[in-house]
Amino acid sequence: MAMNFWIAQQQARRKTTFMIGAFVVLTLGVAYIADSVLSSVWFEYSRTSFPWVGFGFIVLTFAVALINYSQYKSQGGAFVASSLGAHAVNLQTPDPKQRQLLNQVEEIALASGMPMPQVFILDNPQINAFAAGTKPENACVCVTTGALKQLSRDELQGVIAHEFGHIYNRDVKLSMQISAMLMGFFIIFYMAIRTLQFAPMRRSDNNKGNAPTLVIAMVFLAAGALSYFAGKVLSALISQQREYLADASSVQFTRNPEGLIGALKKIEKESKFHEMPKEGMAFSHLYFDNRGYFGRLFATHPPIEDRIKALVGLKYLPEENEVN
Repeated sequence: MAMNFWIAQQQARRKTTFMIGAFVVLTLGVAYIADSVLSSVWFEYSRTSFPWVGFGFIVLTFAVALINYSQYKSQGGAFVASSLGAHAVNLQTPDPKQRQLLNQVEEIALASGMPMPQVFILDNPQINAFAAGTKPENACVCVTTGALKQLSRDELQGVIAHEFGHIYNRDVKLSMQISAMLMGFFIIFYMAIRTLQFAPMRRSDNNKGNAPTLVIAMVFLAAGALSYFAGKVLSALISQQREYLADASSVQFTRNPEGLIGALKKIEKESKFHEMPKEGMAFSHLYFDNRGYFGRLFATHPPIEDRIKALVGLKYLPEENEVN
């Protein structure tokens, strides 16, 4: 049975919206817990009429997230590709493989009704690719040298169309927003560690004033760790849903699921896994295939076999046997 990608897209979008809401609830919930814990262990704070610690947690998290996202937005996808060591493809290149890549990107741009993104190549033997940017106008598509060498024309087209799916569905924008939120959680965790590192740990008559600081730092340490851990799990779940959605979009643009299936099978059969650039771990969720950094709990991509089953119509979402 052929995959009904219209229904598949609707299901993935609904589940992603639900999990984004969970991300907001996570932030507010951790702030409430942190404030409640502090009130229970610090009598003077429990007498205050305003939840300053919880409010501070929320403000700091979203302020850091906003600053980071503003940087992503202003610098676009080319910044991500360049930071990973990729080089832009010259539109006048005489190299036949690069010419084919440019032609295929242009074909999918026309099929999807989107502007032609900047094209990059990353020197890595692994079959992989990614798209980056906060909107179609500043997006880029990057493929590895391994993908250029090992994939057939139809397979490479399927991979490129998958990356266009991420741009078309605004997945890369969503990914950068989530990354910015995770940075907000991490900053709170980091600040708490630094406070505990430099504040005097022994209470004496001369440093009684440090006790509230230590208590707040310890609460923020726990809150930052909890929110970052839970945020990584939610980020992985959201990313997995968007991968299925991008696969469905690839079929929509190419009308040929066999190309993408062939690429996934070649990735699955690769005898040796070549890690993508370690300096790009912050962007690891953008890759077409990401198996090297996290365990199953933090996996940003579904298992390849599940993606193949989805494309042939046997299984679209991990917990569902068929698309209704």
